[in-house]
Amino acid sequence: MRLSKLVFSLIVFTLLSSCAGSKINKTLKQGSIVQKDFKVAVPFEYRNGIIILKVTIQNEIYDFILDTGASNVLSKELADKLQVIPLGSEEVGDIHGKSEQLEYTKIDNIQIGGINFKETIAAISDFNSGELACLNADGFIGSNLMRFAVWDFDFKNQLITIANDEQKLNIPSDAIESKIFIGAGAKPSITTQVNGDRVLNNVVDLGNNSSPRLSYITFVEQKESKKITNYIKGSGYTGIGMYGKSEPKNEYSAKIDEIKIGNHSIKNKVVRVKDGSSNLGISFFKNYRLILNWKSKKLKMIQESTSLNTEINDFGFKSTFKENKMYVGFIYNDTEASKVLQFGDQILQINSIDYTNLTNEKKCELFNNGIIPKETDEIAIIVLRNGEELEFQLKKIKLL
Repeated sequence: MRLSKLVFSLIVFTLLSSCAGSKINKTLKQGSIVQKDFKVAVPFEYRNGIIILKVTIQNEIYDFILDTGASNVLSKELADKLQVIPLGSEEVGDIHGKSEQLEYTKIDNIQIGGINFKETIAAISDFNSGELACLNADGFIGSNLMRFAVWDFDFKNQLITIANDEQKLNIPSDAIESKIFIGAGAKPSITTQVNGDRVLNNVVDLGNNSSPRLSYITFVEQKESKKITNYIKGSGYTGIGMYGKSEPKNEYSAKIDEIKIGNHSIKNKVVRVKDGSSNLGISFFKNYRLILNWKSKKLKMIQESTSLNTEINDFGFKSTFKENKMYVGFIYNDTEASKVLQFGDQILQINSIDYTNLTNEKKCELFNNGIIPKETDEIAIIVLRNGEELEFQLKKIKLL
């Protein structure tokens, strides 16, 4: 079980693109590509399921996270090194509604695979705290930069082809196709059908490495109409945003009988229910070759494998970190874990592995590799509660 699953998601930035009615959206439209005729293939790597690209700025190579659900970002450290000049500041919110005033700047030139993206806008943010630090990234490539080209994602072979013209990409005539709606910061979204109901504003968010997200409003409507009958509820920390963890709250996961994109049908999909828009991320699209074309406002998909995200098998709880300790951060209702564990219990051991004093390096190792091997079906967990050590046995069970 990977730690990203334990905390439900990695870090998902709304960043400057969250400011839908502000002047920053006009600023975000700035930029261009030097080359007029191009097609390049760029390899990428996965770090905890997140896409990491090599980019070149001022003749030096840096690691950037690719995130279609965000705008460009520079780490404070890189911004200082590049001696960028802030153009202003903007109130920037995260997925939990928390916000801070962040400066933004213009990046004169970013090269990706030899393609020169000029004068794009980026926020400046701290990358040295929390789980984001474990990715060792220097910035984000967001939709406000990506919109100047066509992007062809080969998730299986970890290759992105960037072209000025979709005709160069050899796309099959029977590719699945959907219209893209362009939001603030050039963030793309599509319309889907969920159990036969039309659902708007499904954000194409390649910065999300966890399960697809269904908006809470749609979930309630479908639950009341009996179109969703298979779901589970839990409570605790439900994710990590730009400014840290969410406040503890209730959250659902649900089984969707059918999601349709155009005429393409996906059956028995597990989704997380979240406030805000519905969201489709890497775990959803990685079974396809995915082409995003901001100019034609088209998304195309070529199926290459079948999704296996059709059930949840879990021990009934999720963990979280605070300083150098690990705690029970989320518990599913009506499970064996809910009978014996409590939110906030400090996790001392799991299967004789000690978690009492974690270094930053160890936390990052757990974050990247997981705390419980995937093949493990039963654990012995020791927790500290009110000064007393308690030991419990838990089995992995099918929750959905």
